[in-house]
This record gives sequence, C-alpha cells and structure tokens, in this order.
Amino acid sequence: MNTRTVSVTYHFVDDSSTKTSKRRRHTAARAAPAPAAAPLTWTGDVSSYSSKDADFKVTSSLGPRNIPASLDSEGQPYDFLKLFWTDDVWQVIVDNTNLQATYIKEEKPSNYCARGFQPVTIDEMKAFFGCRIAIEMLLHKDRYEQYWRSKDSWLTRTPGFSQVFTRDRFLAIWSLLHCVDERDVTVDKTDKIYKTRPIVNYLIEKFQFYYIPECELSLDDGMIPTKNSLSMKQYIKDKPIKWGIKTFILCESKTGYILNAEVYTGKSPSDTTFIEELGVTGSLVVRLSQPFHDLNYCLFTDRFYTSVTLAQYLLDNCGTRICGTALTNRKLFPKTLIRKKMTRGTSERMYNGSVGALVWCDKRPIYFVATKYVDSAEDTVLRYSAQEHKRLPVSCPMAAKAYNSYMGGTDRNDQLTKLCRIRRHYKWPRRLVVKFFMWATYNAYVIHGYLVPHNQPGRRNITFHAFIDKLCHDLIGSYRRTSVTRRSIDALVDNRLLNSGPTPQHLVERAAKASSNNRCAVCSEKYNRAKRQDPKAREADLPKRSKTVYRCCTCKVYLCVGTGDDNCFAAYHSRKEYWR
Repeated sequence: MNTRTVSVTYHFVDDSSTKTSKRRRHTAARAAPAPAAAPLTWTGDVSSYSSKDADFKVTSSLGPRNIPASLDSEGQPYDFLKLFWTDDVWQVIVDNTNLQATYIKEEKPSNYCARGFQPVTIDEMKAFFGCRIAIEMLLHKDRYEQYWRSKDSWLTRTPGFSQVFTRDRFLAIWSLLHCVDERDVTVDKTDKIYKTRPIVNYLIEKFQFYYIPECELSLDDGMIPTKNSLSMKQYIKDKPIKWGIKTFILCESKTGYILNAEVYTGKSPSDTTFIEELGVTGSLVVRLSQPFHDLNYCLFTDRFYTSVTLAQYLLDNCGTRICGTALTNRKLFPKTLIRKKMTRGTSERMYNGSVGALVWCDKRPIYFVATKYVDSAEDTVLRYSAQEHKRLPVSCPMAAKAYNSYMGGTDRNDQLTKLCRIRRHYKWPRRLVVKFFMWATYNAYVIHGYLVPHNQPGRRNITFHAFIDKLCHDLIGSYRRTSVTRRSIDALVDNRLLNSGPTPQHLVERAAKASSNNRCAVCSEKYNRAKRQDPKAREADLPKRSKTVYRCCTCKVYLCVGTGDDNCFAAYHSRKEYWR
C-alpha cells in the first residue's frame, strides 16, 4: 500500500534576540493597507454576462469503471466492498495489530489484553469488523459487554456474538487495533492523523479509480462524533453533532458517492496548496476538486465556502463551475443586491463578466453566486400557500432550483454513514478507521446499485441498512470462536494433587512482576458456588475472594498461602473437591 510522506523542516531561532524586530513587523503589518482588489463592475444587464463554454467534457461512460469482469449482478455485498477495502488493507491492519500486541506485552507484561493475546488472522479480522459494524449500525447497546450477556436478559439476548467471539477476545482486538507501526522512524508524526493516514490515502485513490461522477458535485463538511482530548477536535454549536472531528467531503450529488475527503487537522505549516487570494477555505475547495479540474464539472457549495473570488478563480484556472449560496458580507459581493423585504417568488440578478450574483425570495431573501445557470430562464417550484391551503407554483431561478436539487449529496452520505452515540472509551484512531470503513461500504453500495437495481417493482427496496446487514454476515462467514473444552475434575486430579516422593512437583513461587490483582482460585471457587446457591445473598455473607501474588510453579494457578483452613495452596493440591 502506498503512503504519502510529508517532510517538515523547522528552523528555531533565539526569541530574545528577535523580540523587538517581531513587534515592529507585527505593528507594520497591522498598519499596512490591504492590497487593493481588482475593480469589479456589477450590472443588471444580462448582455454583459460572458458565458464561457459550459459543455461537460467527460466523453466516457459515467458511473462505475475498471470493474472486474467477474463482478456481476450475482455478486455479494462483500464482493463490492473488496474493490476498496482490499486484502492489502486487511493485511496492514492484521500485521500492525499483532505488532502492537507484542509491544504492549513487552512494556506491560500484566496488561490484561496483551498478556494472553494470540496473533489475529485475516479471517478473524474480517469477522471482527463484521461484529463491530453490526454493533455500530444494526444493534445498539450501551456497553460492549452487554452483547455477550446471557444472564437475566432473555428478551434482549444476542447469542450470535458469543458464537463468533468470546467477550475478552473481541475487546482485546478492539483495544489493540492499529494501522501503523508507531515505532517506525519513517512515520511522519507531525501529521495529526498519522495513525490512520495510510488507510484514508489508499481508499481515496480507489474511490476515484473505480468511478466517474456525473457533472454535478457537492462539497460540504461532516462531523465524526468524539469527545476525546485532542487538538483537532471541533465544537460547532449549530451542528446536530456538536463535538467531533471535522471532515470535508466531495461527493457526487446524485448518489452521494465519495470522491475525495480530507480530515481537518488545523493549519499546516508546510501547506503548499495554500492560495493567497482564496484563503484557507477557498484553497480547500480547489484542493478537493483538483482531480476533476478542466472538465467543466459544476460544484455546489454552501455559504461557508462560496465567494465571488473563488467562483472566478475556479472558472479561469480550474475549468470548474460553481453554484452556491453566499454571504452578503463577503468581499466583492454586490451590496446593491441586498434586500430586506421581497415578495415570495421574486428575484434580481447582477452580472460581472462570467460571474453572476442573484437574490431570490422564498420565505426570506436567499443570495447566490454562480458561474452556471446564471442566464437560464426561470422555472417554478411548489410552495404551500396559507391563504389557499394548498401548494402553488412559485417562480424560481434555475440556480436556486439546481442548488436545492444537487446540494444534498454530501448530506445524504453523512446521514447514512453516521456513527452512533459518543463513547468516551472509544479512541479517535479507531473511530476514524470505522468511519473510513463506512465510507468504503457506502461507495460499494452505490456501485452495487448499478449492477443490481435497488428499486425493483414488486420487490422490497435494497436499502443501505439491508446492504450492511448482508455485508456483516458475509464478513463473518463460517468463522466461529475456538471452542474451549474444559477437562473434568477427575482428569485434572492426578496432575493437581501433591505427588508423593522426595521431590514434589508443586512448589510455591512468587510470579515475576506479579500484581496484586490476581485472585486465589480456591477462594474464587468458594465464592462462585455460594453465589449460585444463593443469588440474593449479600456480599458480606459470601466467602471472601482473596488476592495473592503467589502461585504454583507447575499449575500456574494463583493460590493463598497460609495456615490451617486458610492454606488454599495445600487444599488445592490435596483435596479432590478443594472448595469444601
């Protein structure tokens, strides 16, 4: 898998020697006038509008491309997912997860997840993702442990999970899941998402390789919910998800197919794609749409991104059209177009060369900047009339109607692939990996719809939820947990009882790096049997479960060492029923 490495060189200077000069430079910068913008002449005469060639320049067939001949309408959901989430991706995750377990075992031998960790395989990792996506998208419970709970939960029991994984094995894989080797000196740790960077770069490349979008594209942002303590976390009060990691997504408007994406990590000191005249937001739009430049694609954006300068730049330098709502306080926007009150259905337009600005009143005035649909004839939309108690046609400019039709592609994708409620113990790299997997799953669903129509007359629609349900079963397949056969007491008694002779095999030892979190096996057995006999008994009335650092050097079982009835070591090795 190819990964992109960015080299960043920092030069440090003595701050004390330059403190005065810095202050002077900042003062001069504040005093210096801003560079004058190019003069613009806005006019309401449509004849002044110079529409450049707006023909869509993609001549090949739109939609899926480079699809293997073996993939047809009989393909299963996982066959489509393999276009993006290939065996190379599985191998990277498996190798780095096993490597992380080795590191943790060396550093923390008593770590509960790592100390008995057996290397995970690709088939097991696929089954793990099948269960993990089912937890995320199909069946939600408050805690992971509840998916394996069987006692007192006959109504909400989920026995399928326990057939595939033990609870501890599932949580161990989830805790150690990794995509990169953090000890590798070649890893660029100045990248804030370096822990997931190889996966997202690989997926974006595959997304563009297997699909040619239609002319209309939408660009918007989304939130990946998290409340972890990290510098790139955002708080946006007007969003449904207020806390999280912000992502910018470029999608095909019709289907919501993801074409390009970027995780917001703050301003980079080595950002070579920054365009001075456009600023950070405009540079982002140019960067995300770069693979589709010079083909006359039309980009739909909301008012956070749209500006007159961006519209002109995309048209002149990138061969890309734009249509979006706009803020009236942005530079170069014609102030004479601003209206406080208008009648519903009325509109006004102004032109400046190849860029048009317009205002249309729905419930209130809405402003647009566009380089497409500017000189098109007006159309109509249906709006409810309170006076006549029915929906009536209302005049509407084509720019506004096209925006309402094509802007929702990104929102559609973000809604269907959203992750469930925030879990505080859900570390952000794992959350990103799950989100990337959902992106790949949604794109697989879109391509699946070209070969297998999702809306067939007389049949139930194939929804994204149904697609995920089938995908989870495909991922798990025939994989089942390794059954643990417990030997009977009679089979163990000969090995457990003390040997007669001058050199007994069962001796007491203090375990290396033993913690005080190991419970005595005899005390635990006494407690468990008493609890089963009287489930309602108080904890104070049950046998005490002691903790110890001593164990048998042969049995490797932790046992109390004492005198008389408190000598669990002697009871364990001398009695068949040692709990009595």
